Amino acid sequence: MAFDRLYLSVVEWLHYRRDYNMRIHKTHKRYISSVVAGLIVTAVTMTGFSYNDKTVTVMVDGAAHTVRTHLNSNEGIVRDAGVKLNPNDKVISSSTSVQNGTTLTVVRAIPVYVTVNGKTRAVFTTETTAQGVANELGFKMPNYAVVGDANGSVLSGTHITIAQVTSRSLSTVDQEIAIQVIRQKDDTMAQGEEEVVQVGQPGLERVQRETLYSNGTVIKTNDVSKVTQREMVPTIIKEGTREVTTSRNIAGRSSRAIVMEASAYLAGDGDGAGITATGVPAVRGIAAVDPDVIPLGTRLFIPGYGEAIAADTGGAIVGNKIDLVMDSYGEAMDFGRQDVTVYVLD
Repeated sequence: MAFDRLYLSVVEWLHYRRDYNMRIHKTHKRYISSVVAGLIVTAVTMTGFSYNDKTVTVMVDGAAHTVRTHLNSNEGIVRDAGVKLNPNDKVISSSTSVQNGTTLTVVRAIPVYVTVNGKTRAVFTTETTAQGVANELGFKMPNYAVVGDANGSVLSGTHITIAQVTSRSLSTVDQEIAIQVIRQKDDTMAQGEEEVVQVGQPGLERVQRETLYSNGTVIKTNDVSKVTQREMVPTIIKEGTREVTTSRNIAGRSSRAIVMEASAYLAGDGDGAGITATGVPAVRGIAAVDPDVIPLGTRLFIPGYGEAIAADTGGAIVGNKIDLVMDSYGEAMDFGRQDVTVYVLD
C-alpha cells in the first residue's frame, strides 16, 4: 500500500511538471508575439510617416522656399516654412492636394478703396479686377454695378466705385464693324514694297445695348448682343521680304570694287538683233564689259542700276568701261554717262 501511494505521488508530480512547463511555454509565446506585433506596428508607423513626407516649394514675395513636410494643409505648410500670413492673404496650390513637387504660391492682399453709395472704406483683397472686388464684398450684378471698367486691373491704392442699380433700359443700334488689315509676306517683292491686293469694306452689326441707372443717373452701358448684318471685308496688303541689294550691304559680299565709266544702250542698238556676245537676249540686267577686266558671266552690282550679268562686249568698251542695257530711250538718256563703282559679286 505504501508503495502504491508513493507511485501515485511520483506520477502526479510528473503530470504537474508537464502542465507547468506547458503553461510557461505558452506564456513565453504570448510575450514574444506581443513584442513582435509591437515592433511591426512601430515599423509600419515609421514607414507611413516617411512615405507621407514630401518636398514642397513655397513661392512668396518673389522668392522660392523649398520645405520638407508631412503636413497636408496649405496654410500649415506655408507657416511651417517661416512665412507670415496676413489675414486676407491667399495660398494657391499647383495641385488639388499637397504632394511631392507641389508649389504653393502666397498671394499678398493689397489695400484698395471702395466707394458704395457715397461711403468709402479701405479693404485688403487678392482679387485682380474691380468686378472681382465687388463680388468678394457681396455687391454683385444685377443689383450693383462697378462704375467704369469692371474688368480693369486692381493695384495697390486703386479706387473702385460701386453703385446700386435702380433701373435699366434696352436699345438697339446699328454700328460699323471696323476694317481689319491683313498683311501677307511676299518674297517675290523687295523689302519696303507694298501692294494692296484687296480693298476692305466695313461691316455692319446690330447691337442690343443695356443702360444701367442709379437714381436716374447713367452708371454704364453694356452690349447685350450683336448680330452681323453685313460681313466686313478685310484689306489685304502684300509686304515684300526679298532683300534689296544696295551699295551699303553689297560691300561685304563683293570680292572687289572697280570704279568704271558707265554708259547706257538699248537692245536694238548696234546691228539691231538684240543678241549679246554670249548669245543671250539684250535685256535690262545685261552689261557689256571688257573681258580682260571683268570676265563674261560675272555677276555685278551697280548703284543706281542694280544687279547685272557681264554678258556682252563692244568695240568702244575697253578697259574700265561698262555699258548697261536700259528698258527705254528715255531711261538711257537719263542715265547718260557717269562714273560708278561696280561691285564684283562672283
